[in-house]
This record gives sequence, structure tokens and C-alpha cells, in this order.
Amino acid sequence: MPGGAGNETVKHFIKEEMPKGIPGCPKNVDKKEEIPKGIPGCPKCVDKKEEMRMEKKKYSIKEDFSMLALLIIPVGVAVNFVGGQLASLLKLPMYLDTIGTIFASMLCGPWVGAVTGALTNIVTGIANPVNFAFIPVNVLAGLVTGFLARGKMFSVWWKWILSMLIMAVVSIVSSAPIVVLVYGGVTGSGTSLITAAAMAAGANIWAAFFGTEGIFTVLDRIISFLICWAVIKVIPARTLVKFGCGSNYIKEK
Repeated sequence: MPGGAGNETVKHFIKEEMPKGIPGCPKNVDKKEEIPKGIPGCPKCVDKKEEMRMEKKKYSIKEDFSMLALLIIPVGVAVNFVGGQLASLLKLPMYLDTIGTIFASMLCGPWVGAVTGALTNIVTGIANPVNFAFIPVNVLAGLVTGFLARGKMFSVWWKWILSMLIMAVVSIVSSAPIVVLVYGGVTGSGTSLITAAAMAAGANIWAAFFGTEGIFTVLDRIISFLICWAVIKVIPARTLVKFGCGSNYIKEK
């Protein structure tokens, strides 16, 4: 066989064996099949994408208040206002005034949720001064929900249940002194009517409050969470990643 032909055969063999699309790799790869899809570079080198995924995300208050987060706050306040007014007019045994707070917290984190909750009670307090006293309750609802979202507590069903119970307990405990000590157990809401009926039947004011709120606050949080979850699920992944906690709701392919 002539030398030129032999060299051409060897070059052709080497060209077929070398994997494509791995320029400058410090280590040799023998088979194409060893190269994972979507990872440009040698599989024996550091997989930066996986490393970044495993690395714990760092949060800061400044980054939480992005432009999109600032746009979510008035939306959340408006949703809270509408939900609260609807529950008040219909005398429902629920509040429905934290839907926007929970939504903002689930997407943007605790601080955005806290601001949404505080502004909600300031706005609604203009029409109903009773709401001014409950600013801490709505702020705590935003903080707790936001930290639960950061901890990926809305990823599977059993974490949903645990999270909703935590959210309900925090709201009940934080609102109890305000309702009982400031307003005597009756604030004019739908749940207050049930509390008043229990007190008229001879129940202790604290027992009447916790008995009523223990049921309907949990129900309120379940309904609020399911509404927020349904909305978040229809938001495209390319939009979710722009929010502080949005990436937690994107399914990995």
C-alpha cells in the first residue's frame, strides 16, 4: 500500500473516532456515547451546570425587589382587597384577604410578601379601620409563606399540607391577642359571628376564638394556596425564572 494512501486511511479512522463538538478538552474521550447531551465539553471536566444547580441559591433583600416583584405588589394588594371585600359582603366564614400576599410570597420571597401584606391592611384600613390592627398578621403571613417557598416547601403534596398548617397556626396565634383583647372576640367578619354564637352558648372567649379560627383559617389558607398554585402553574418557565422563588416551580426535564 502506498504511504500516502495509508496516511489518509489513518486520518479518516481518527476523524471518525474523535467526538465532535469538544474543542480544547484537556482529556481524551474514546466514545461519543460517553458525552451527555446538552453539555458542551468533556464529560470528565467539571459539569458547571450541575454544580450551579446543586449550589445553594443566595438571596438578598435588594434582589428580591426586582422590577417584576415591584409590579407584583400592587397586583397582590388589589387581589387581597377584592377577596376581603367579597368575604365581608357575603359574610363568609373566611377572610380571602391574603391570596395576593401568599401569591407574592410564593413567587418573590418573604420580604415582597410582607410589604404586600402591610400595604393591603393600610389600604383596606381606610375603609375599615379595624384592619389597621391586623397589619402584623398579614406581614407575618407574607414572611412565613416566603420562607417556606424558599425552602421548597411547596414541591410535593405532604409539604403543601404541612406548610398550610404552619401558615394557619401563625395567623391564628398572631391574631388571637388582637381579636380577643382589643375587640372582645368580635370584629364583624364571618368567623366573628360564629365566635359570638359560641360565646352566647356559654363558651369561653379564648375557646370560642380558637375553635372557630382553627377550622376556618385552615380552610382559608387551603383555598388561597390552591388559587395561587393554579395561577403559578400556568406561568411560563421563562417568566418564572425572573422571580426570586419562581425557579422552585419549574419541573426539571
